[in-house]
Amino acid sequence: MKELYDLVEKFNIRAKQDEKLRKEIQDLERKIQINFRDNGSYNFILKNAQVFEIKDNLQNPDIVVSISTDVFNKILNKEMDVLSAYITRKFTVKASLSDKLLISELLK
Repeated sequence: MKELYDLVEKFNIRAKQDEKLRKEIQDLERKIQINFRDNGSYNFILKNAQVFEIKDNLQNPDIVVSISTDVFNKILNKEMDVLSAYITRKFTVKASLSDKLLISELLK
């Protein structure tokens, strides 16, 4: 899914350029699984303030996002607010509170 890869690239560029963000996530290591209800699953690792795709299945991901492609695209296109979409259960996130905030940062 091109939009997902574009989002990861945008986040990685922002993390390199934004010193505050980089310092906040520099020491984090998270396994992220994104399940598109209508388009398969994608696995990523956040490490050294960068997000990388991995092809292997994740064992015990720290963050699991379940979302439709339509809602994902609406969030990316600013047609839908991340918080509103989450509150109205347009997507779900299984993670700690701090990791949920991290996903919010990724979707900016």
